[in-house]
Amino acid sequence: MTINIKETLPIYLSIAAIIVLFFIVEYNLLSKGFFALSADESGHTLEAYEWYKGDAQLFSIWLPFNKIVNGITLRLHYDLLVTPRITSVLFGLLTLLSIILLTYYLFENRIVAIITGFFATIFLPISVFSVLPLSEIYYFFFVISSISIYVLWLKTNKNVFLWLTVILSAIGTTTRYESWLFALFIFLLIGYELLKTDRSLKQKTLLITAFAIIIAAFPLYWIYLSAIGSENIHGFVSTVAGRYHEGKLIAEIKNNALYLFFMINIASLNIIGLASVIHVSKTSPFVKKYTMILFGTLITFSLLSFFIKAMPTHNHWRIVMIWCLLLLPLTTYWLYNLLESSKSSPINKYAFIIFFFLLVYFFNAQTANYTSSSYLTREEINIGKYLNEITQSDNSKIYIMKDGSDKWRYSNLLISSQKPDQFVIELENFKYVSSDTISISHKLISELLNYRIKFIAIPSRTILRDSARYLSEIKPFKQWKVYEMNEEK
Repeated sequence: MTINIKETLPIYLSIAAIIVLFFIVEYNLLSKGFFALSADESGHTLEAYEWYKGDAQLFSIWLPFNKIVNGITLRLHYDLLVTPRITSVLFGLLTLLSIILLTYYLFENRIVAIITGFFATIFLPISVFSVLPLSEIYYFFFVISSISIYVLWLKTNKNVFLWLTVILSAIGTTTRYESWLFALFIFLLIGYELLKTDRSLKQKTLLITAFAIIIAAFPLYWIYLSAIGSENIHGFVSTVAGRYHEGKLIAEIKNNALYLFFMINIASLNIIGLASVIHVSKTSPFVKKYTMILFGTLITFSLLSFFIKAMPTHNHWRIVMIWCLLLLPLTTYWLYNLLESSKSSPINKYAFIIFFFLLVYFFNAQTANYTSSSYLTREEINIGKYLNEITQSDNSKIYIMKDGSDKWRYSNLLISSQKPDQFVIELENFKYVSSDTISISHKLISELLNYRIKFIAIPSRTILRDSARYLSEIKPFKQWKVYEMNEEK
């Protein structure tokens, strides 16, 4: 078998260019100071840190893949800021390559696959979540790769791809709860395809049973851990739902996955992919099954999350990113059809150029909009470095007076200091900064001394009432002020 260099070289060069573009996009986001959407990034990193130390339990409110992978990578290179983000970038690259392969398997068209890869690098799901230490990018990778291998199995009927699909789906169930739904749909489609084969009934039964056990193993184990921890078999659902604050019906609809799917795709112009769905599904059985997974999981999840209130407590748009990304190949296929039909209708050539640049503009504009501010700031990174430096020579502890208006922001300082164990998190005599003024009591000072706390970070807007001058300000920042405990009087 010979390889036609003239045909394959442009494809490889195009993929190489897409990879370079991917790293340029991620570098630009980091260089402009985009490090986090919320406190979840620091929360996930702290879980990975606990796993790295060997102190973390498997069960928590988040599924374990993120903390296990980053806990392992922290052993290779310890940096709570950099290492988890490098891991996310690597999985972002794998996700990018997976969406290219998926597109090629669906349409058997290299140009459509390359166009998809190009747009994926600047599209919100990959461009943003590839630089954040959240679970989304791992979830994207396993969902997309399992679907792509599933399509490949349908085309080749090779058992190796069947087993690989099941394994990838099973691993995916350890990333996010939504992946359980994708795994279920893929399992049902696999079961349906196996029942149509000429295998014996015994073979079909054994295979379907084996796949059911593999895919359901982790979800069942997680439900078991949840039942032990909360004495409720639905504990993992009620825990998530308990953090969500219900609003009025209109607010609930606007936070729902189906509504957000349309809003985000309309804003990015990715919605034009819907124009391809009916036509391509009729002509290709592979695309038909693909759209069944895409819209079946989206509608099912939208209904489930609406009724059980199991939605994110913030940044609700995150939950639909996977479906937006899965719609992208259909969008690029529609775009390619404009180019193909330009041979018979020259006006379509101009339509292709116009829509191509419109998509580039709207994709970039959407990413710029969602990354316009960072929850973790450069200043907080500098504060963390400063706290690290002033505690190098001793084992003195640090206490952060949590701001009542943002009770989780303190976690950014734990991460940026690189020494979370150096901090005392809870005090009996102080909870949150609830006003612009804090009175320093003798009880509080006594507790600080008992914990060997030497440095205290206080929100900059806060004024201390410290008539006995137990504390001295040593470094003011825009967001926080750092104080040092004076010698005991």
